[in-house]
Amino acid sequence: HETGKMEDVVVPLACAVQNYAWGKQGKESKVACFAQAGDADFQLDCEARYAELWMGTHPKAPSRVAGKDQTLKEWLEAHPAALTQSILKKHGPTLPFLFKVLSISTALSIQAHPDKGLAEKLHASDPKNYPDDNHKPEMTIALTEFKGMCGFRPAEQILKHLKQVPEFRACVGEAPAAKFEHAVSSHAPIVEIKALLRDVFSGLMHQKDDVVKAQLQALVQRVESKECIDRDDLENLALELNTQYPGDTGVFCIFILNVLNMKPGDAMFLGPNSPHAYISGDCVECMATSDNVVRAGLTPKFKDVDNLVDMLTYEMVPPEDIIFSGKPHMHNPFVLSYDAPVEEFDVDFMDMPVNTSSTLPAVAGPSVVIVTQGCALGRLVGAADDKTCFTEGKVFFIASNTELQLQTGAHTCALFRAHCQ
Repeated sequence: HETGKMEDVVVPLACAVQNYAWGKQGKESKVACFAQAGDADFQLDCEARYAELWMGTHPKAPSRVAGKDQTLKEWLEAHPAALTQSILKKHGPTLPFLFKVLSISTALSIQAHPDKGLAEKLHASDPKNYPDDNHKPEMTIALTEFKGMCGFRPAEQILKHLKQVPEFRACVGEAPAAKFEHAVSSHAPIVEIKALLRDVFSGLMHQKDDVVKAQLQALVQRVESKECIDRDDLENLALELNTQYPGDTGVFCIFILNVLNMKPGDAMFLGPNSPHAYISGDCVECMATSDNVVRAGLTPKFKDVDNLVDMLTYEMVPPEDIIFSGKPHMHNPFVLSYDAPVEEFDVDFMDMPVNTSSTLPAVAGPSVVIVTQGCALGRLVGAADDKTCFTEGKVFFIASNTELQLQTGAHTCALFRAHCQ
């Protein structure tokens, strides 16, 4: 693609916005700001909540070619060479990944995504709640200060909370709590501790609503009776989540799942059967093209507690084993690579200083790029005159094996690229 026309390999996109109740409002939302900057037809409503920007070919909210009455999928059908033979063979003229920006004001549900085998079973038995048969591994990279829950805490931390938070213990149930306490205290084999953690989590998630509500009320009263300065971060988070989802079991999950405080550029990979929930902040997210979610708390939507309890692996990991940073690209000092342990996608972040020329390296498969800050002029390597403005909020599809030369002026330029081989 090195000396072809820009329009044949770099396609500006107009991307769909999702207005969910947990999204940030109006101009507070990066989703809204990017959509307004990148799509001339977008009308920003200051009262609306803008939760997600979808970049890709997912049929629920497909991206369109900017300024044309054509979806990206239709463009790919007409330009199959923009993909690779292996992608065409396996996925047809679609992208195997979905790229998103999320702007989160209130917490998303406690959830996990099924592996491929479970996804096929869930879709076959309950297509209304599980609309496809694909797995949904995800990578999340923070754009702002970002808070989320992911994975089970180390056993000692869970035990500490069972001892120090009586309301949490009451919701788990005394029998599973006592067995877990004995196993951890006596350094039982990890297999036994995982099985007992499953009982602890199951006891919590299956607890009767009236018990949960009463214990949350007791927790709130106990925390609120303390001076603000004497409350710890988890106690403040419990108050915040109970305000958002009064009486919901998911509020107690902060005592059993890791609470992660991520800085811009921090990432986490959410493999199948891993419990997680986003709490606040803005991020980019890349995933296999699926919409399968097994939910069990912090949500008014369909809860599938039995499947969630059954599917989890009950691995216990500290936050430092979950959060990771991008690795410097071997050929470009301005690029960080976030490699996912799945075939559907990887993500790169490029951050160029002012008055700099640099190459966005070619990759073997197709890419989707979003400019998250600043601007640069882009041209194909070997084609001096054919230029495109890469400005904040703009989204582009880039064909496989396309190398771009980017030039900044008085402004820096930051962009994220999702791609696959």
